[in-house]
Amino acid sequence: MRNAAPVVTFTFDDAPASACETGARLLERHQARGTYYISGGGCGRASPGGRLASVDQLRALCVAGHEIGCHTFSHADVAGIGHEALAAELERNRSFLHGLDRRVTVRNFAYPYGDLSFGAKRYLQARFDSCRSLVPGVNCGAADLGALKTCELQNASIDRQGIANIVGETVRRNGWLVFTSHDVEERPSRFGVSPDLLEFTLQSARNLGCEIATIGDALRSVSGTGARSAVPSLRHIAG
Repeated sequence: MRNAAPVVTFTFDDAPASACETGARLLERHQARGTYYISGGGCGRASPGGRLASVDQLRALCVAGHEIGCHTFSHADVAGIGHEALAAELERNRSFLHGLDRRVTVRNFAYPYGDLSFGAKRYLQARFDSCRSLVPGVNCGAADLGALKTCELQNASIDRQGIANIVGETVRRNGWLVFTSHDVEERPSRFGVSPDLLEFTLQSARNLGCEIATIGDALRSVSGTGARSAVPSLRHIAG
């Protein structure tokens, strides 16, 4: 890792509508953008974190400059299916996301449920720029792009002191901290975050001089190239 400053990334799995609306607005208020990992097969359906984003809401995210990542088409457990079935899942999701805008391209992936096997990891890290896991921790010194570490940003599992501690660790170690959540609600699901806690986290990262970047932009920072996409603009969309 060759980042000149500590980096913090905010990601949302499955993309409940609340994450695309309330969550996106909070990020944009801080001149930041997030990465939303989408399973096309669930678009518009009910989920434990509330109704998932509609096609129109996902298009709005793209226009606002947020990054869309791949989460398989049917939220499949990649550790439990073969490469042929996994390839079909990725192609279906690529086709779905490509339908959001014709300028899409494949970039980044997140493991549904956080489950992975050695074989699935090898297969996926060869197809994507990065694969985000649910292995807890800060990416420091060297990052495993096939299983990026993360911190779950959920009211049920972390409080303001915990956030302050891990952002502080990221600064001390000049690392890359990847937060992950689902819904953004006043009364979030056990997988989600409240707006005030998300706001606190964004402000904490800004106050300590962290760069807030999408997965795609953070990869450029940690590789030392430093080139960032214009914001707002259409970003590359992972399929």
